[in-house]
Amino acid sequence: MLIDIHCHLNLYLNLEEILEEAKKKGIEKIIAVSMSELSLKRIIEISKKFSMVYPALGIHPEEVKMNKSIEKNLDSIIRYINSNKDFICAIGEIGLDHHFVKDKTLYPLQEKIFKKMLSLAQELQLPVNLHTKGAEKETFEILPSYDIPNINIHWYSGPDEYLRLGSERGYFFSITPALMYSPAVKKVVEEINIDQLLLESDGPVKFSGQVGVPAMIKDVLIKISQLKNMDRNDLEFQIKENTKKIFPKIF
Repeated sequence: MLIDIHCHLNLYLNLEEILEEAKKKGIEKIIAVSMSELSLKRIIEISKKFSMVYPALGIHPEEVKMNKSIEKNLDSIIRYINSNKDFICAIGEIGLDHHFVKDKTLYPLQEKIFKKMLSLAQELQLPVNLHTKGAEKETFEILPSYDIPNINIHWYSGPDEYLRLGSERGYFFSITPALMYSPAVKKVVEEINIDQLLLESDGPVKFSGQVGVPAMIKDVLIKISQLKNMDRNDLEFQIKENTKKIFPKIF
């Protein structure tokens, strides 16, 4: 069983086609993560229409520059997520970003939203799907203050010291198709134990110009098995068990 634990399904125009292609490649479950205030309801709608899709709700750190009303609407967003607590399997995609968000005056608001999302995850006892780009230090300093069942760092490409720290803390790391060309992603696979690895497409992000889709995670699995010098079927079983541990609600 292959599971894509991080995909922006609401952004595909040809969603049914994408899901059929995924099924043909052996992908049985997909976690659809939200990013914006607008995407929250769409993610829930998609998950109710397609049985292989499981929703995760949260506010992405880039939303501070995309949505001028985000602070004003934060309480209503939290109420909406709370109202769907029985349907969602995680809080995500959430985090901090100091790479794509260059305006430092927005960082306090980013942190405020992040902490609100972590508090919600703690209250609902749900795992989190994290974005940490360029703000690894700040993210890793904040996380121990919250009692959250499990933490996944999505598409990690930051400093080695936080990769090691995340490993020591027992965080999971989800691997994207960027593994095919990115030394940073390859390093994550080499450094992290197999019982802390997960698979993700992050679609429809592009990889070497190609639109990312859930079907691609099969090739990611094969590449990881080569790097870990491990039987592919054994690795697939291990990653399924990892996914069960962090996202039990999708099973």
